[in-house]
Amino acid sequence: MQAGSMEQKENRRMAYGIKKDLEINKEFKAKNGHYEGKAKNRHKGRREKTRRVGNILCLAAGLCCLITVLCCLLVAPALAQAPENNGYVADKPLEVYSHDMVQGGLTYTVGNSYYSGKIYPGDVYSVSHNVNLPEGATVKLARLYVYWAWSAEGVTGRYPELNLSFNGEELEPEREYSDRKGWGIYDYPTGTWAYDVSAYVPGSGTFSTDIKNKGPGASYVCFNGAGLLIVYMDPNGKYIEYWVGEGADELNSQVDENGNSLYYATSNQTICELLMPTLQLPVRSATLWTVTQSGNWEDNTLLVNEEKLSGICNGKPYPDLDIDVREITGSLKSGENSILLQAVGDYVTPSGAFLVLENDSLAEEAQASTGKTSGNPEETYITPEASGTETSDTESSGTEAEKAPGFEFISTFVLLTGGKIASGHRKQKGRK
Repeated sequence: MQAGSMEQKENRRMAYGIKKDLEINKEFKAKNGHYEGKAKNRHKGRREKTRRVGNILCLAAGLCCLITVLCCLLVAPALAQAPENNGYVADKPLEVYSHDMVQGGLTYTVGNSYYSGKIYPGDVYSVSHNVNLPEGATVKLARLYVYWAWSAEGVTGRYPELNLSFNGEELEPEREYSDRKGWGIYDYPTGTWAYDVSAYVPGSGTFSTDIKNKGPGASYVCFNGAGLLIVYMDPNGKYIEYWVGEGADELNSQVDENGNSLYYATSNQTICELLMPTLQLPVRSATLWTVTQSGNWEDNTLLVNEEKLSGICNGKPYPDLDIDVREITGSLKSGENSILLQAVGDYVTPSGAFLVLENDSLAEEAQASTGKTSGNPEETYITPEASGTETSDTESSGTEAEKAPGFEFISTFVLLTGGKIASGHRKQKGRK
């Protein structure tokens, strides 16, 4: 009885122990599961945080690279070297084709010229000029100017091949002036071609010009216009001295929004020499014609000695060809004068300059040009046209020695000394 009771107690203890162990295991598993869940959540949070930090770092690195590239693009132009030969700076002053004195006048017209756009092989650009000269006038000089630009084949610049007919007569240019950028893209030449048409302009009338592009393939050229210059003699006309300057000098001092030069040329480097006449004032009047291609920019400036004159490129008669005519008497001085054109933040091609001075007689014109007076009032001045020679502004201003400082004083001293030796007592008054 006692033994059975003890066995039952032992069995109950074992059953209780097993139950207790099961409860403990269950509780332990529950706790372990809780801890494992927390650990998993912690690891997941760490991975998410690491991934976000990595994304931020990648984004920052990409942004840094982008900023670096932009900085390089902005700094590169400033660090780049200017081209060795930059056609956009002033390097081709206009040439004086003719300088003379006549009784008559000078007239210049662009007729019904217009900007052509691209003229391809076989296409023709036509202009007509109406000329009205005084009755009895005879033509001394007639000159046709063809102003062209953007000559290329595809994207490669090339000089044009033209076939020009003036009133039905096929002519070749007497002078060819041109300029081009000389580097980079858009290296397209522009120019002024001059034709002697004196034999084909007998007087007043209408004269037609037809210009055909005879270039190869897909070549093209654009025409800014055509001008007809006439110097005539008139027994009832004014006494004038004139200079004819012609050429083509591409200038480009354009800047960006920050004022930085876009083409390695500042406005101080884009000053073209138009004319440098030597004068003896006073004169009755002085009129200047200035011809520029592709200007149409009010900031471009005419510089006459120390005076700055605006409005030289005002887009008249039309934006692609500016013809400026103005009185400049008050800006001139005795001696050498400088007449210049400055491109200020603009692209422009000076192509012609014609200066006409009016005086009371050819003798006074000769005196003004040479700086000498005639001792005999009946002496007749022989004009260059009468002698058959062409006088340049350098020749008409005398020798280099005459222009040297102190030359007049030395001459006066020699004359005075010679006079004293010759007469012994007579004094000769030297004129300075």
